[in-house]
Amino acid sequence: MSNEKEQRDMSNAELLHMLYTRYFKLVYFTAYSVTKDRELAQDAVQETFLKAYCRIDSLKQQGQIHAWLKAVSRNVAIDMYRKQCREMYSYRSLQDACLGETSVEGAIVDQDFLSGLLSSLKPINRQVLLLVYKYGFTYEQLADCQKTSISAVKSRIHRIKRKLRGMALHMETIVEMPAHLLEAK
Repeated sequence: MSNEKEQRDMSNAELLHMLYTRYFKLVYFTAYSVTKDRELAQDAVQETFLKAYCRIDSLKQQGQIHAWLKAVSRNVAIDMYRKQCREMYSYRSLQDACLGETSVEGAIVDQDFLSGLLSSLKPINRQVLLLVYKYGFTYEQLADCQKTSISAVKSRIHRIKRKLRGMALHMETIVEMPAHLLEAK
């Protein structure tokens, strides 16, 4: 009971500091048990305590701070883990979009090659691909951002991917061509 009275008398910053020192390990290990990644767990801890600070007034009145922090840290860690998985999947999808649908099966695309391809695009086209494949935007979200229809977004992405495939095939052909043929051109 004195703990609740003590919490009511503290300022928000003092209470957050007290919560952090008291519950850091709980929040961190809860997040780490979900993510299995130190840095992602640390990000989840930071996000959890940020949420706690935003709701500090309701936490002062609530008696279940321990349970609330544990649940929030677990949910934040799950969200961050899913986002990281989605970003990794999106990056692989972008690689597949560049070369996977061509006759150049089995070609290994490294990050420099992909970066070179993307940098050769117009900035608006590069932005469209990155928003969809790197940041996980849906076609609907992209259409809303660009104030256009979903079918226009799909068509644009299809054209950009076709262009990238063509550029990738062209670059593959140049790389495989003997040096004496390149000089003759």
